[in-house]
Amino acid sequence: MALLKKIQSPQDLKKLKPQKLKQLAKEIRIFLLNNISQTGGHLASNLGVVELTLALHRFLDCPKDKLIWDVGHQSYVHKIITGRREKFSTLRQIGGLSGFPRPEESIYDAFATGHSSTSISAAIGMAEAFKKQKTIQRVVAVIGDGSLTSGLALEAINQIGYLGSQVIIVLNDNRMSISQNVGALAQYTKRIEKTQIYQRVKNDLNYLLGSCIEERSYRRLKSLKKAIKRVGTPGLFFEKLGINYLGPVDGHIVTEISQALKKADKLKGPVLIHARTQKGHGYKPAEKSADQYHGVSAFDVTNGCSLPKNKKPATENYTQALSDKLLKLAKKNPKIIGITAAMATGTGLGYLANQRPKQFYDVGICESHAVTFAAGLAKAGLRPVVAIYSTFLQRAYDQILHDVCLQKLPVVLTIDRAGLVGEDGPTHHGVFDLSYLLPIPNLTVLAPRSPADLGRMLELAITEINGPVAIRYPKEALRLNPKNCPEIFKKTPKNPLVKKFKLELIHQGNQQLYIAVGNQLPRVLALIERLRKKRILKSLPTIINPRFLKPLDPEIFQYAKKAKKITVVEENSKIGGFGSFFLNQLTERGLNKKVEIQAIEDKFIEHGEVFKLRQKYIK
Repeated sequence: MALLKKIQSPQDLKKLKPQKLKQLAKEIRIFLLNNISQTGGHLASNLGVVELTLALHRFLDCPKDKLIWDVGHQSYVHKIITGRREKFSTLRQIGGLSGFPRPEESIYDAFATGHSSTSISAAIGMAEAFKKQKTIQRVVAVIGDGSLTSGLALEAINQIGYLGSQVIIVLNDNRMSISQNVGALAQYTKRIEKTQIYQRVKNDLNYLLGSCIEERSYRRLKSLKKAIKRVGTPGLFFEKLGINYLGPVDGHIVTEISQALKKADKLKGPVLIHARTQKGHGYKPAEKSADQYHGVSAFDVTNGCSLPKNKKPATENYTQALSDKLLKLAKKNPKIIGITAAMATGTGLGYLANQRPKQFYDVGICESHAVTFAAGLAKAGLRPVVAIYSTFLQRAYDQILHDVCLQKLPVVLTIDRAGLVGEDGPTHHGVFDLSYLLPIPNLTVLAPRSPADLGRMLELAITEINGPVAIRYPKEALRLNPKNCPEIFKKTPKNPLVKKFKLELIHQGNQQLYIAVGNQLPRVLALIERLRKKRILKSLPTIINPRFLKPLDPEIFQYAKKAKKITVVEENSKIGGFGSFFLNQLTERGLNKKVEIQAIEDKFIEHGEVFKLRQKYIK
């Protein structure tokens, strides 16, 4: 690490001779592997942008110039060479470095990111602001080919060509988002490389034109050159939209990228540099299976295998439960269609895609389109199931409200990673879905307390509810501890039946009522056990799993009438969550009850281990 230790800022990087950059890139990859194998994080994407990052920081004058990383999960190299190398062992831990750009963390992080396709829009805004203020500052947006398929990115491209904003867009084309990219735009970037033959033909034609003496032959060759250009020019799509196109260039050769950046700097208006990279470059396991090494937990560098998690007992997996049940139902009913937004494996739809490909669609990173596409399928008589993480479904709010719920269409939204998700931080915690879903008319909202619950809810949603349904759940189940309220533990069925619009009574007890939303039953039992040990609770309270958060089972209000105190425990924002929704329902019925809501405080939650975040922020 002889060279890397000398790099504390981009200025140090610029002092290096070009021939030293290959060695520095090798040292950075070793550093990434050694550290991410201990902390976990986004590995493959960062291995793929080492040379690209070095070239950008040698070209730009940051932090004066602005470098915006789309999504931002590939910004580790950027962090390392902007003074954060010594803190890298704290990556994604509470109080440590974020896995994404954060302006509060460093002046070199120009814009906070975490979701895809925001970079070009932000870059246009900055460039136009600098133009109006008459300041000379370069703006560069680095965006992946997967992110480029999103509507937000395309809207930005539409405007940038119209405005002529002085922005350099670096298209990091590795043919991957998390899974393999799909769609016409992804195919277009592949076709661009095939048109390299055009470059050779053009050079040959230029030679012939230069040596041609006869006027008629000259004119014919020139016409042929124009015709070839119309059908074969790389980047014609971007050029037609008013964006200068350069490339493709090899994203793993610093000199090639640097030359393209210098050329782009001389052009007027927006420029797109098409850089071809390999996700996982330099580490064989990640090169072969880039999707598996997109986001990793601690692993053994020598073989790429995950390290055993001795401290954490194995937990049941909601995502797997969805996968198994959906495939089983789809085999029986050809009208069931699974839809995902570039996350087939993560959402559990990978098995459906492999075994029933005609009943599966991956729409790319286009959550809004996924929901309205599902609405169209439902309107025409099919039963679509849209599987999207809670944090990403936020991007489709208008489509849920306007296109699905307003028309009462039978679309099932399966909302994975609901609640706190840990190390990816505030952009990824799924703690707002109840707040944005509960106010929508016509929408049935469910929350399973176990993976078995989820499977039954999915079947019920498809077969018995003729309207829009949202089922929210975390990735992994919280485990019931036999030591917490053993009397209740013994009587609590592991695989209870789920009846339409009916709650589950966990325990009939005293006049204190506890409502455990979704997977919060283990936390409720642990809370009751602590109160019993402190002799605050002398007898066991009544405990309810509502299951149907909307519409509520009327029976819940009968229990509420008898209760002297009600405690709601949920893993959602306290503002607008189930607790506040339930309190409103009580008020409408004239029930003046004291309700304690244990939920996420009114703040964005940092990154860190989920268990510690729950202890710190659910109050």
